[in-house]
Amino acid sequence: MLFWHLGATLWLFRWIFRDPKVDVRFLLAGAVLPDLIDLPIGTLALVDRFSTGELWMHSLLAPTIYMTVVLLATRRGRRRRAWMAVGVGWLFHLLLDGMWVSQEVFLWPFFGLDIPVGEAQYWSLAWERAFSDPWRWVKELAGLSYLVWLWFALGLSSKERRQKVIENGRLPDHVAPSV
Repeated sequence: MLFWHLGATLWLFRWIFRDPKVDVRFLLAGAVLPDLIDLPIGTLALVDRFSTGELWMHSLLAPTIYMTVVLLATRRGRRRRAWMAVGVGWLFHLLLDGMWVSQEVFLWPFFGLDIPVGEAQYWSLAWERAFSDPWRWVKELAGLSYLVWLWFALGLSSKERRQKVIENGRLPDHVAPSV
């Protein structure tokens, strides 16, 4: 669920933190990081053992360790803020996935070292899972709608404004003027 994670993470961050200095490139990288790591490991590399896309990176322990290392390894400033944004995006990912429902994964290793095994043949059942859960599509549409709205509201169709976001990772702090 790419658009759900990107759009909802951006919306939550802007609503809760209201930090115009955040580097959204790092925030959005954190929003997809758990899936980028766990999905290939659990469904391709170790499919015989797990057959799931929710492994260790979907636990609360992983972003906690990551953010502790960032705090200990960096000084205050733009670099720390950027790397901490990855951790915040990561935590939002866990929230948006509803990981607290799967306590064996979310609170791993406190309920034991074993990660729950998913349904057999993860990829062959992907379309069946996708079509059996209409909320998945509603969430994807909500995330995409917010991203499209933000694109137009901030005037990112303008090459200059878009180039600034690409260069410094900051969204414009005001709504674009009407044309």
